[in-house]
Amino acid sequence: MFKNLEIANLSIGDTLINLGEVLEISENEDCYSLVIARRGQRQVWTFGKEEEVYVS
Repeated sequence: MFKNLEIANLSIGDTLINLGEVLEISENEDCYSLVIARRGQRQVWTFGKEEEVYVS
């Protein structure tokens, strides 16, 4: 089941729909940078602090 989650409430181990498992979270002044396990790689994705994501 999917749920809508504010980016500030995201935790390591959550799985973002269509992206992958969150491995690391870094908070900057105006955004969050996430390291996500995707297709056998560690990819960095950046999201604004006001955004919401879908997790499973």
